[in-house]
Amino acid sequence: MNPSTRRVNQRHDVQLPVELVSGNTSRPAVIQNMSVGGLYFHCDYPVERQELFALIFSIPTLDVPIRVEVVVRWTEKVGEGTNGVGVQFLGLKAREVWAITKFFTSISSIL
Repeated sequence: MNPSTRRVNQRHDVQLPVELVSGNTSRPAVIQNMSVGGLYFHCDYPVERQELFALIFSIPTLDVPIRVEVVVRWTEKVGEGTNGVGVQFLGLKAREVWAITKFFTSISSIL
């Protein structure tokens, strides 16, 4: 069973910068798609399945950045030196879920 068939929440294609924070290290990545349950990003460094870390990203419908703990559910090579990483959120706040849902509504109305 591939990751897309196990998905509970609808994913929305987005291109947003994100920071991966682990210990004292912060690394940039780019979100490719997301849902209220998790997201998929591209990065140029290795990430392991089951790895735990925080992600920090901003969306226009929330006035402060979202910082959320995540667990890596799957990874893939998507090109020379580029990795795709699927993560599950571990505890978004209600306000963040509301803002993400509102963000999806706003981008859906543009299409």
